[in-house]
Amino acid sequence: MKKLIYLSLIVGCLNPILAQNVPTCSLDPVFTGSNKYGIWPDSATNFNSGFVNNSYLQNITVKVPKDTLQSILKLCFTRFVVSTPSNVVNYGLPPGLNFASSTSVVANGTVNGAPSLRFPGNANNCASVYGTPTVTGTYTLQIQIQAYATTTLSIAQCPAVPNYTSGLLVNTTFLKYYKININQSARLSEQQSVFPIRLSVFHSWIENTTASEQSLSIFSLSGQLLSRIQLEPHEIRYQAMEGLPSGIYMLKSENQGSSTFQKIIRP
Repeated sequence: MKKLIYLSLIVGCLNPILAQNVPTCSLDPVFTGSNKYGIWPDSATNFNSGFVNNSYLQNITVKVPKDTLQSILKLCFTRFVVSTPSNVVNYGLPPGLNFASSTSVVANGTVNGAPSLRFPGNANNCASVYGTPTVTGTYTLQIQIQAYATTTLSIAQCPAVPNYTSGLLVNTTFLKYYKININQSARLSEQQSVFPIRLSVFHSWIENTTASEQSLSIFSLSGQLLSRIQLEPHEIRYQAMEGLPSGIYMLKSENQGSSTFQKIIRP
């Protein structure tokens, strides 16, 4: 009995610590203010890229509709349940990344050995993909979404705040279009001579030092794409990094299918 009590105390102490590790997610204001429903980012925008051994964060906004008509019936959505498919390990995420929500109503335990999320009907909620990736590669995520609903006549009104524990499974969808690219990190000690883009001391201008076009992408360390610049051969571009606050950034230069990376400190 004493062992059980001690175990309960340990678990009780660990749960708040584990909960603190989940970053506070945020809703995308443009998506929530639109007349669209579903998940943001969409397939065209897709997820942030990341870098090995650097913190990664991707906010996800989910808008569940209130209802939909099916002939003379109306489906009143109570919840959408997100989980990893039974044949997929942890949504296919890169090693080191997790999928969870800081919103208590969204947490839905585990399904198929990975965290499951529950998004109530007629509501906006959020979640995050987060962590520190450890292996490079392009990872295609696989997400199972199950819609639950109650039914009523088409002329009736669905509740504004549905009971998210009620309803029957009415649809199952599998999403397979989200990708996360994890790139090798560059070290601050790496020589800039191997990088085709030269930066002035205070980053007031950048220069393409090669005789070919270069596409320069600027990322935050969490993998968020901040800017993309197309440079002509030997072009000097002024104020290219204007507006970026002081901090550490990752630069990616691409040309004819090859790419190089460099980490910089912006003063």
